[in-house]
Amino acid sequence: MRRIALVLAVTAAAACSKGDKNGGPIVAKGDGISVTADAFKKKLDEQSPFIRARYSALERKKEFLENLIRFELLAREAQAKGLDKDPEVQETLKKIMVQKLVRQAFDSEAGKPADDEARKYYDEHLDEFVKPERARVSAVIFAAPAGSPDRAAKAGQAKNALARLKVEGPKNPLAFSNLARELSDDPVTKAAGGDLGYRTKEELSAQHSPELANAAFALREVGQESGVVETPRGFAILKLGARQAPIDRPFDEVKAQIAARIGRESRTKEFDSYVKGLREKASIEIFDAELEKIAITGAPPPGASDAMAVPAAALAPARH
Repeated sequence: MRRIALVLAVTAAAACSKGDKNGGPIVAKGDGISVTADAFKKKLDEQSPFIRARYSALERKKEFLENLIRFELLAREAQAKGLDKDPEVQETLKKIMVQKLVRQAFDSEAGKPADDEARKYYDEHLDEFVKPERARVSAVIFAAPAGSPDRAAKAGQAKNALARLKVEGPKNPLAFSNLARELSDDPVTKAAGGDLGYRTKEELSAQHSPELANAAFALREVGQESGVVETPRGFAILKLGARQAPIDRPFDEVKAQIAARIGRESRTKEFDSYVKGLREKASIEIFDAELEKIAITGAPPPGASDAMAVPAAALAPARH
C-alpha cells in the first residue's frame, strides 16, 4: 500500500509542477516545488461539497495547502530515492494508465444510442417489460376424456378426494401434495406434488384446458383450494401456491435503462475489437509447452479427481 501511495504521489506532484506556466498565480513554491492557484483549486474541487465548505477562510485554505505541500515533498523524496523505478510502482502506474486509456476510449457519450434504436430494442424484447399475471398452481388431475366409459367413475374419485382433502387439509399442510402424489393421473406433475409451476392464464389454457385456467385464476388467496373442476380432459382439484402481478413498463419509463444497456453492450464490443486489433498488431504468440510446465501452488497433481478442484467462479469476487 505504501508504494501504491508513492506512485500516486509522484503522479500528482508532476501534475502540480507542470502547472507553473498556465496554472495561474503560484500560491506556494520552494526548491523544485510549486503549487499554482489552479492546481490548488482542482485538488479542492475533488473533495465533497461538505468538505469544501470548511476551507473558505484563509487559515483553512492554508491548512489544505500544507497538506498539498506535504504530499509534494513526500512525492519528491520518493522520486529522489528512485521509487518511481520500483517494479511494484511501475506495475501500479501501468494499471492506472490502462484504466485511463479505457476511460478515454470507451467512457464517452458518443456511443449513446438514439431513441429509435432504444425503441427497436424495446419492441424486440417486449416480454422483458410487459408480462401478464402468472399464478403458481398445484393440481390433482383425474384423467377421463369426454365420452370415455370411466368418466363417471373418475368424477366420483375426484369428489371423494375433495372430501378427503377437507378432512385432512386442516390437520396437515402437506395434505394436498401428498394427495397429488397418490392419486393424480398426470405423470409430469405427480412426483412434484401436483405443482404446475408459474403459468399465465393462456399457458394453462393451452397446456391443460380453458376451464382449468379459468378456475385457477379464480383463486384469489394463496393456499385457497378449488372444488372439483370439470374439463374436457377429465377432472381436477386445484390449489393456489403464489401469484405474480403483471408487469407493464412503458417505453418512456425504461428508455434510460435500455440506452444504458445498449451503450454497455456497444462499448464491450468496441473494446473487444480494439484489444483484438492491438493483439494482431503485436503478433502475440503463446507457447503451450512452456505454459504447461508452470506449477501452480496448491493445485492437485495431474490426473487428480475434478471433485478436488475448486471452481474458478468460487474464487472470483462477489458481484453486488
